[in-house]
Amino acid sequence: VCVYVRLCVCQDFEMNSELKMGVMTILEEVLRDPDLLPQERKATGNIVRALSQDDQDDAQLKIEDILQMTECPKAECFDSLSAIELAEQITLLDHIVFRSIPYEEFLGQGWMKLDKLERTPYIMKTSQHFNDMSNLVASQIIAHTDVGSRANSIEKWLAVAGICRCLNNYNGVLEITSALNRSAIYRLKKTWAKVCKQTKSLMGKLQKTVSSEGRFKNLRETLKNCNPPCVPYLGMYLTDLAFIEEATPNFTEEGLVNFSKMRMMSHIIREIRQFQGAPYRIEHQAKVTQFLLDRTLVMDEDTLYELSLKIEPRLLHG
Repeated sequence: VCVYVRLCVCQDFEMNSELKMGVMTILEEVLRDPDLLPQERKATGNIVRALSQDDQDDAQLKIEDILQMTECPKAECFDSLSAIELAEQITLLDHIVFRSIPYEEFLGQGWMKLDKLERTPYIMKTSQHFNDMSNLVASQIIAHTDVGSRANSIEKWLAVAGICRCLNNYNGVLEITSALNRSAIYRLKKTWAKVCKQTKSLMGKLQKTVSSEGRFKNLRETLKNCNPPCVPYLGMYLTDLAFIEEATPNFTEEGLVNFSKMRMMSHIIREIRQFQGAPYRIEHQAKVTQFLLDRTLVMDEDTLYELSLKIEPRLLHG
């Protein structure tokens, strides 16, 4: 019940103070129960604190502030963090990075130019953050030397992806599923054989939602019916904008400004801005974001594949 309240209901309380106070009263009664388990007490307390902090949302945070934090508790390891903690902080970071992109960077295909770092620094930062998170997921799986631990790691990351889906963080879903589809992870047949059927089924559903098939047809339909806050996959929009820029002239044959092109581009940018403007009400947990942003835990592609071959060597035929 606490997980449902935390993930699915908290966003609705901002506009309904009566509902909020009613739930707060119930949760406070729950906290007074002497038979409450420690993890239940902690989860309930977290929800009460989240509902009490009316003015706290991710609009007040910047990724630079998080990176520069020095008075933080020691970073946790993957095994000590819950799937909910990981999903919430991934969503918080993803949205902070996504909403930092100014609308000017979506004009002129600057992200495809040689000087893209100067033209579109925030788009490039968002792209780098996606790659870093995906690398972290793959690295954490490969770091386990035994098959069972790797299978458990895959199952936990897919649980994180499932919660990201509940939080409307489709960027986070893609960060994780793309890591699992890397050759270094995908080829681990012994590991995947130990992953339970329910988890494999969840992966199939998540991949179907964020698939690039049909120009992200399923994701577009999902976003159309999605109530913000939300973190969409930025690459989908960049592809749309690039197509319009290249396929449609700036001026008509009569030499007039092509307002049809301007309308198409403004429609896409307006949708992006809509998702940028709706903040998440997630409390920043320094111990989790320190883990997620620790680049010493990340392996490069060559190292990942070398370790993949070491822990599950190729079968020799003949």
